[in-house]
Amino acid sequence: MDHEYSISGRLWVDNADSVLSGLDCREYAIGDIVFLLSAAGVNEIQISLRDKSMAVSISDDKISTCCANLSRRFACRVRMEKLHEEYGNANVFNGGSDYEVVCADRFVCESLNGKEISRSRTQI
Repeated sequence: MDHEYSISGRLWVDNADSVLSGLDCREYAIGDIVFLLSAAGVNEIQISLRDKSMAVSISDDKISTCCANLSRRFACRVRMEKLHEEYGNANVFNGGSDYEVVCADRFVCESLNGKEISRSRTQI
């Protein structure tokens, strides 16, 4: 079985281009975690990990803290998600098998102006 981990998020701002152009760098570090910020729409900024291999070792509490810190820093609503997908052989209706996601664990948190407003965990 293979495992895939990812951490991503979104910031909702008034004007993504003006926020990003006002930054010295489109990287934002919180402790040893470095996020890349990029425009994802007029009012959205996408958050991704610079070093994707770190996703496996970052705890849910650390994600919540990062979410709140980004929300405080940019005075906006931020949503972050950590996803763990497990791949394996799954039975297909026609009697064959396919290699696909057989189990997924998703942690989602949301903060507004530095305060956590929601947190949830879903297993699929």
